[in-house]
Amino acid sequence: MPEYLFYTTEGFTLDPKGNDIANCQLLGKAHGENQHIALNKLIADNPWIREHGFNTDSFHCERITSPSPALLER
Repeated sequence: MPEYLFYTTEGFTLDPKGNDIANCQLLGKAHGENQHIALNKLIADNPWIREHGFNTDSFHCERITSPSPALLER
């Protein structure tokens, strides 16, 4: 089953001097038949995402590719 990586550009972080820095925040990864199913699983398994006010409509999603079994045997 495919695995998906979810991230957002919402929010910011601070540099060591205390200045705001725009960045991406990795929210997690989840398996699913498609990205919508994987997103639902991510949210169900990580309630802190909604508790902290992240907007799922602004999430970015990338399918993670896995190496072929032949490459893993080397």
